Amino acid sequence: QSLAGPGAWAGALGACCPHSCSLVPDPFPLDVRKLLVAGNRIQQIPEDFFIFYGDLVYLDFRNNSLRSLEEGTFSGSAKLAFLDLSYNNLTQLGAGAFRSAGRLVKLSLANNNLAGVHEAAFETLESLQVLELNDNNLRRLNVAVLDALPALRTLRLDGNPWLCDCDFAHLFSWIQENTSKLPKGLDEIQCSLPPENRRVALRQLSEASFSECKFSLSLTDLFIIVFSGVAVSIAAIVSSFFLATVVQCFQRCAPNKDAEDEDEDEDD
Repeated sequence: QSLAGPGAWAGALGACCPHSCSLVPDPFPLDVRKLLVAGNRIQQIPEDFFIFYGDLVYLDFRNNSLRSLEEGTFSGSAKLAFLDLSYNNLTQLGAGAFRSAGRLVKLSLANNNLAGVHEAAFETLESLQVLELNDNNLRRLNVAVLDALPALRTLRLDGNPWLCDCDFAHLFSWIQENTSKLPKGLDEIQCSLPPENRRVALRQLSEASFSECKFSLSLTDLFIIVFSGVAVSIAAIVSSFFLATVVQCFQRCAPNKDAEDEDEDEDD
């Protein structure tokens, strides 16, 4: 069973639907499996929504005004396989944003304002085959985001203002190894080269373009190195102090050999 149109959605979510939405008194059936609610200017999905509509398999949420995905939004969505959140106002995806939607096969986040995706945003989506992140504001993306998707077959990354700095090097390597998963290939993905911010297609780059990054360290790397050095120095100082104390104590407590020899001579 499927339902479509603003009236059906507004009837169930009257509290969060803007005044421009038409309201109907009767909500849609609890066993609805396909829901089409595109173009309703809805700003929020209630946290308990999927608890009541747990049979949903297909949710078309395109062209609304969704700004964020709260923790627990998809609790109870165990059957959800197709989710379209394109053309909304999402800016960030937090860790475990889709934690309870483990059966998702296709997820579209295209044409939002995404500027950041947490490395654990898709941590439970082991069945996801299609992911659309195209036409957002992404400048960088941690490879861990994609490594968490073992079944991924199709990925859209085009239409983002990627920055080809050293942080992008790992993603570039991943893209080189998984070009077959990009339906539009490397020609449609562009990035800005620092410092002049010249836009180039990824097709024009190679691993050699990031060769200098192999010898550069991030702030995290530098912190680890400095912290490790300080820790080793402190450990060495403590060990030296402890050893010196033990030696000094031994010297004080050990019998004086010269005194013993003198005592023996006197006895003779």
